Amino acid sequence: MRYALLGLALVSAATLSASDNELNLLVSKQLTRDYSSYSTDQPVGVTLRYGRDLIGLGPAQLQLQAGYHRQTTADFKSGSTTGEFKNTGYSLGLQAQWRMGVVLGAGAEVRAERLQATTLGSTTQIRPWLTGRVGFSIPLPLVQPVVGLEVAIPMTNKSADSISNNEDVLKRLSPNFEVSVYGGVRF
Repeated sequence: MRYALLGLALVSAATLSASDNELNLLVSKQLTRDYSSYSTDQPVGVTLRYGRDLIGLGPAQLQLQAGYHRQTTADFKSGSTTGEFKNTGYSLGLQAQWRMGVVLGAGAEVRAERLQATTLGSTTQIRPWLTGRVGFSIPLPLVQPVVGLEVAIPMTNKSADSISNNEDVLKRLSPNFEVSVYGGVRF
């Protein structure tokens, strides 16, 4: 009986493989634009993202992703006034991934971004972003390490001709491009 249970445990462990969940930590360089007499530094952000495969067909998967974008702080200048520009938020999106040695992905997400700056107050904006990634995963049993590069571009931006108040200025100064290095695990 003991050998049967041991054999069952070994067969079960051999059939386990990295499953449908992925947890990533992204370190991002956020690129912003200056506007008129307003300018900000280009901050570095950190994001924690969880993904769950919804559908898998061979090497292709459709993954639902949710992320928390930790607050970034950048120096903010408006004429002779200096202060801080802060950005934090959450995201929810879908990404199609192809895993054939190299991991390729393309997706879309919606981000709710909380923007605030000294002298300008704060606002929240919700906008869609397109994402693309290239990376590698190491096919190990149980847990697969993943690493790669991801870029994200917002599909909407505040244009210069529609600035009429402090809320518009904050939206104009928000990130308009993001490049990330990520690492994590599939389990």
